Amino acid sequence: MPAPNSLPIWKIHDDLLRALQAGNRLVLVAPTGSGKTTQVPQMLLDAGIADTKMIVVLQPHRVAARTVAIRVASERKSQHGVS
Repeated sequence: MPAPNSLPIWKIHDDLLRALQAGNRLVLVAPTGSGKTTQVPQMLLDAGIADTKMIVVLQPHRVAARTVAIRVASERKSQHGVS
């Protein structure tokens, strides 16, 4: 498993945050494994963009959703399923 900050999505971290601060919508297209699902929600949380709102990540399959939840919780040194 690559280190989170080594994923390609981090190359556009500042641009991504600027775009979201300028408007409230963004379509992000990037290859599989670039960090869209696991890193972008954490970027938004850490930047305070979500404020008091929830960040929701949708996955088409239950196994994928659980895998993402476990990975992000692990990176944040938290338990998955706990808010």
